[in-house]
Amino acid sequence: MGRVNRRAPLDLYINKVVDGVPFLARTRDISRGGVYVERLLEPLAHLDAPVAVEFVLPESDEVIWAEAEVVHGDPERGVGLRFKGLDPYFAGLIGAYVAHAAA
Repeated sequence: MGRVNRRAPLDLYINKVVDGVPFLARTRDISRGGVYVERLLEPLAHLDAPVAVEFVLPESDEVIWAEAEVVHGDPERGVGLRFKGLDPYFAGLIGAYVAHAAA
């Protein structure tokens, strides 16, 4: 089964909020549908813990906030997150970034 959304590389430090506590994390890639996040400083958490991410895309000053759910990965290394209820404006910013990065 192929991916629904086109992805683009994104090497960026972000806030990953787990159970209401922010932790530094690092992205690997992003799409309009989600983001892959590498674990840096956070303690090991259950894969079903509530998650949100907060970040600013390169060449932007907009802070993107999104709730997300873990869809795959290894909690010791990193996880693929699917955005839940992403604001359409933020989805557009991410889509424009992906289109530009892939060009």
